[in-house]
Amino acid sequence: MNAERISEIERLLPLAEKYGLAVLLVFILLIIVLKQWRDVATGKLVPREMLDRALEDNDRLQEILDGERKEFMQPMLEVFRRLKTDHHADNEEDRGG
Repeated sequence: MNAERISEIERLLPLAEKYGLAVLLVFILLIIVLKQWRDVATGKLVPREMLDRALEDNDRLQEILDGERKEFMQPMLEVFRRLKTDHHADNEEDRGG
């Protein structure tokens, strides 16, 4: 540990003694979390290029899934259309009688 780190700890110890260690640790953890959140938001923690590449991959994979879903659902839609047509034709015959 360097001298700066030790002097920092020496300044924090009276606060821990006065207010309690738990409160001090919560305060330090809150500072760390806020700093990490800010770093993510500004792009220091995760480079913007990586985020853009991940979003492009997500869009590409979503298009592939949509295409597969359309191919999978097409036969089922055909069956529903035929059932609707048959049902409509049956109802027209019943009303005409």
